[in-house]
Amino acid sequence: MSFNTLLSQDHIINYFKSVIESNHLAHAYIFTGQEGVGKSLFTKEFIKALTCLENENGHCDVCHNCSRINGHNHPDVHWEVLDKKEKFIKIERVRNLQHTASLCPVELNSKIFVIQDAERMNEEAANCLLKTIEEPTPNTLFILITNSLSRLKKTIVSRCQVIRFKSIHSQVIREYLMKKFNNDGEEIEWAAKYSCGSIGKACALLKEDFFKENNNVINKISRLNTEQNISCAEEFVNSALTPTRSLEEGRQVLRDILNCILRYYRDMLIFKINKRENSDKARLPLFNANRSDTIQLHSDTTSQETIVKIIYEILFSLEYLDANVNIHLLIESLFIRISGSNNQR
Repeated sequence: MSFNTLLSQDHIINYFKSVIESNHLAHAYIFTGQEGVGKSLFTKEFIKALTCLENENGHCDVCHNCSRINGHNHPDVHWEVLDKKEKFIKIERVRNLQHTASLCPVELNSKIFVIQDAERMNEEAANCLLKTIEEPTPNTLFILITNSLSRLKKTIVSRCQVIRFKSIHSQVIREYLMKKFNNDGEEIEWAAKYSCGSIGKACALLKEDFFKENNNVINKISRLNTEQNISCAEEFVNSALTPTRSLEEGRQVLRDILNCILRYYRDMLIFKINKRENSDKARLPLFNANRSDTIQLHSDTTSQETIVKIIYEILFSLEYLDANVNIHLLIESLFIRISGSNNQR
């Protein structure tokens, strides 16, 4: 089995090697772990190992089956992928999956079904899938990929074998990024830390040049005052909710912005706590080590209680961003509280 591109998941690779060799596959698996740690990549490699026409102990990556699985166009391997413009996986998709599962395989001995972002099934879709997994059609394999096991129905989880993917150490991510990208060392160091163990996220940060956007957010938040709070909030919201984006895509842009602010205030809290304990500034575990002077200045003039309150406000805003609320009012309310705390220095 070849998983050379999968990093820091040896426990899973070794487990499935033995499962395939002994032919003791479960009928349904849940692959869980934070976004960007290799769940989808492993799924594809795993399916190729099950279906390869040339290599009994792994996969060749070039045979007819491997090539079609790489292209997501094998007739017996079905991927349900949520479009970026969609918020939920709806019941119609799962009903189509049910129907396909009831048919005989075209070429393989089994049909294989992969559901990405499985935690985003709505209630009807989840209940429909539960019936399918409870009474599986012979010769079917289900793989549910999720970033949040807690958001899946417990009854679904109880009927699947759960495989947990680990976060990837920042040093492993840093070494990978240095080989793959030509960005300067400061950006790579920032992306390795900021990604919180997600190599997929780290790559996306560099590809999208998010280092500059993060610095832009920090500049505005650290200087925010009561005269600018509404206009600044409107600027961020309008940059996210553009006519070329769906509402869900706009929400994701705002999540990224709010997470910038959250990490910034988390760094402020680290400074505040470690100053009291006289820790070495250079060794602090900061997401934004490149902005340590700005963080220190802001934390010196803001109480720990205020920093904690702002962190809770950001978490509250992230939670309600997915609800049916007025997004403009939600972000304006947060910025008013941040600017109020800045003016209390």
